[in-house]
Amino acid sequence: MAGAVVEYSRGRSTYASLRLSVLQFLADPQWLVPSMIAPVIFALVSFELFRGAGAYFLTYAILGAGMMSMWGQTLYGSGWATGQDREFGTLEPTVQSPTPYLYVILGRVLWNVVSGLFGGLIVYLVILGVAGGPPAVPDPLGFALLFVFVMVTLAAVGVIFAAFYVYTRYAGFIQNIGEFAFYIGTGCMFPVVLLPFYTNPISLFFPPTWGLDALRYLAIPGYQGFSWGFWGDLAGAIVTTAAYLGAAAALFRRVERHVLEEGSLAWY
Repeated sequence: MAGAVVEYSRGRSTYASLRLSVLQFLADPQWLVPSMIAPVIFALVSFELFRGAGAYFLTYAILGAGMMSMWGQTLYGSGWATGQDREFGTLEPTVQSPTPYLYVILGRVLWNVVSGLFGGLIVYLVILGVAGGPPAVPDPLGFALLFVFVMVTLAAVGVIFAAFYVYTRYAGFIQNIGEFAFYIGTGCMFPVVLLPFYTNPISLFFPPTWGLDALRYLAIPGYQGFSWGFWGDLAGAIVTTAAYLGAAAALFRRVERHVLEEGSLAWY
C-alpha cells in the first residue's frame, strides 16, 4: 500500500510538471523561433541546395532540420528545467518535497519531447508541401517507431544535462556553444562518418549518434555509416540511453542529499 502511494505521488508530480510546462509555453511561446521556425528555414535551404540530388535527398533534409528542432528544444528546455527553479527560488523547496526531484524534471523533459516532435512534424509537412510528395522511405512504420526512439535518446541527454545544470551557473553558455556542436557531432546535419576519424569516439559518447545512424540505415538503401551496421547502432543506442538515464538518476539523488544536508544550493 505504501508503495502504491509513492508511485501515485510520483506519477501525479510528473503529470503536474508536464501540465505546468504546457501552460508556460502557451503563455510565453518563445521557443517557437528556435524549435519550429528556424528548422523550417534550414530545411527549405537544404531542400533547394540538394534539389535533384537523388531519391533520398529529401530524407536527409527532413532528418537534419527535424533533429535541429528536437535537439534545440531538448537542450534549451532541459537547461531551463532546473534554471527556472533556481531563478524563481523554488529549487530547494522542490528538491526537499516528498517526491524525488527527478520526476518533476521528467515532466518538463517529456513536454520538450512532445514539442520537439511537433516541430519535426511541422518541418515534415512544409517539405512535403514544397516537394509535392513524401520522401522515399522503404519501411515507413519502422522509420516512425525508430524516430520516436531517437527522441527518447535526446530526452536522456536532456535529463542528464538538467541534473548537471544544477551545479553550474553557466547553463546558458553551455547551451549556446553546445547547440551547433551537437548538431554536427551527433550526425543531425550529416553522417558522423564524414567527420575526421578521431572525432568518432567523442560522438559515440552521445546516444543520439547511434540512433541517427540507425535511422539512416533504415531509411536510405545503400547507406554506409558505422561498420557495425543497423543492429549495432540500435544496440549502442539502447545501452547508452540506459547509461545516461542511470547516471541522471544517480546525479539527482546526489543533488537531493546535498540539499537535505546543507539546506540550499547557494554555492552553485
